[in-house]
Amino acid sequence: MYMESTMTLPPVETGASTAGDAPAALDGRYVYCIMPDIGKDEWGAVGLNGERVYTIAWQDICALVHDCPTAPYQGDDATVKGWVWTHGEVIDAAWAETGSVLPMTFDCIVRPVDGHNAGEAVGAWLRAEYDSFRSQLAQFAGKVELGVQVLWQVEVVTRAAAAADPAIAQLGVEMAGKPKGMAYFYQQKIEKALKAGLEAKADADYRRHFETVTACAEEVAVNKAKRPADGKQMLLNLSLLVRKENVSSLGQVLDAIQAEEGVEVRFTGPWPPYSFVAKKGAPGAA
Repeated sequence: MYMESTMTLPPVETGASTAGDAPAALDGRYVYCIMPDIGKDEWGAVGLNGERVYTIAWQDICALVHDCPTAPYQGDDATVKGWVWTHGEVIDAAWAETGSVLPMTFDCIVRPVDGHNAGEAVGAWLRAEYDSFRSQLAQFAGKVELGVQVLWQVEVVTRAAAAADPAIAQLGVEMAGKPKGMAYFYQQKIEKALKAGLEAKADADYRRHFETVTACAEEVAVNKAKRPADGKQMLLNLSLLVRKENVSSLGQVLDAIQAEEGVEVRFTGPWPPYSFVAKKGAPGAA
């Protein structure tokens, strides 16, 4: 299991154990995140299923963990969604207090390895990756992850594109009064011209919006454009790493994009930097 991110909450990976199984030995350590050590060892019964969350430290960094069985978590959809939500809440709480975290995916469980118990394995991992973890924590301090999607309201954009294209207007004039068969021919030419115009506009709008949006960011992750079920077309789907002081500037850029005819902007966050944390395999991780 690795540190990783998504647009919302961390991805779900489940295994053999289930909610309601008989109690198992707590030989594993469930890791929420790596973070600066602020001297707060105990975080309370805030973990999955109300588990006690605490830190394992090395010098000035630490891992936020709870004791658990070594088998991965598994349950019905509602149970898993609740665990994922709690996982994110714990990371958010740590992020709010420390200012920088390296979040793990859901179900990152460190097992005993090479004759060491899981707690010792976590400590050895912190020692081995200390320079990398400390550098990343400094890199992400004062920054947030934001999700930005730019969409077209297809019918609105199509009407506007048709009205603004002189060639399409001329074809419409020529089609007027033509016999049915000839009118069909003109209609095909109009649809072809409109399709080409929309494709060119989509490419131009993508480049224009990408340039203005990403100018506000330190780093950018380009996500696959989704197909909304509401008659819209997604042009941009980005995860942005943004300095906190630049969030308002990004908001102004997005307001300007939103003001364009037939354009909708969706904005999510702020989140810890899930999409930008380098992957580091935990020893003995499930």
